[in-house]
Amino acid sequence: MYITDLTHFLDKSGAIGPVKGPARAMAQFHVDVVAHASDGTSNVLPAPRCFKCKKGAVEAVRAHDDAILWVCPICRTEGRISNWQGSLWDLRSRPATPG
Repeated sequence: MYITDLTHFLDKSGAIGPVKGPARAMAQFHVDVVAHASDGTSNVLPAPRCFKCKKGAVEAVRAHDDAILWVCPICRTEGRISNWQGSLWDLRSRPATPG
């Protein structure tokens, strides 16, 4: 299981810190999971593909302690993301799309 504190991937302004390479890819995956799991609108963002197998769209939910738990249904890689609240990818207050 990957245990992640989202702030470890962010710079002082709250943007993704790593600019290239595997660290950037891992950071992008985690912020995409946060955006997907925190989007409460009826037009939810699509789930990101697993960073490991690249095949499965991860399933993500918010846990009782407000961490985000995710799992790939194909390769069973899983993780837990904490300290995502208030980040640029926290979409809990995203307005609903008309229509």
